[in-house]
Amino acid sequence: MVLQGRAPLLPRVAAVPGSGAEVVFVGGAAGPLGGDELAVRIEVGAGARLTVRTAAASVVLPGTGAAARQRVEIDVEDGGELAWLPEPVVVAAGARYESAVRVTLGRATRLLMRETLVLGRAFEPCGDAVSRWDVSAEGRVLLRQQAAYGPGAKPGWRGPAGTCGGTVVGTELRYPDVPDLAPRLPSVPGRAVCALAGGGRLTTVVAGDALTAERLMAGVVDTETTAFVGAMITPAEGGPPDNNPRLPRPAETISLSTAPVAVDETGALPV
Repeated sequence: MVLQGRAPLLPRVAAVPGSGAEVVFVGGAAGPLGGDELAVRIEVGAGARLTVRTAAASVVLPGTGAAARQRVEIDVEDGGELAWLPEPVVVAAGARYESAVRVTLGRATRLLMRETLVLGRAFEPCGDAVSRWDVSAEGRVLLRQQAAYGPGAKPGWRGPAGTCGGTVVGTELRYPDVPDLAPRLPSVPGRAVCALAGGGRLTTVVAGDALTAERLMAGVVDTETTAFVGAMITPAEGGPPDNNPRLPRPAETISLSTAPVAVDETGALPV
């Protein structure tokens, strides 16, 4: 395993049982701030298993007034498995955030990828957020989508065809769609589940807080949860409801490549 990184994204190896490896990004500086250009590259070797997380949520702040940009490039070779599971990104009022994720998958690969955007801190409007995913598998396009939120987005982004007044948007991609590994959840108020032509499954949730969004994504929903989400409307002029996101912490950025990892008898990973 090879790790390379610098502030504000510092990669650290986490000791986990089994043959897979886990890396956690720890924030080394405040940010991302307006004008920051962050880049993450993840390479998973043939047959390797890797999970990448961030230690805590991050808050995008206005900074210079320019957009804060993060680019993530992921390559998974034949037989490799990757779980890309960053914590939520909070886009503060006045901030501009642009995220682009490009994924290239080989043969017989597995991918679990998530993104959670919190549109504004508690009792404030959100900034501008643009998220783009480009995913290809075995040389064919699997998913290509872009979503925009905030004052700079097209009118209607908070309407029934957009977030429906929700302040948290979560997106998850699973490839391939294997029911034995994760149950196929139905679409319910606040959660849309879409089977992709290439064999994957895309799930999108909208909610008024991060906890409800997480429950919808995990399928831990009840009558009270769906009733609350279904009743969400665009907030009144006084501002959006309390997002109650997890405590914000800085984001991370890294260059990372992996190959199959040897594990000793105790299950500890080499550092």
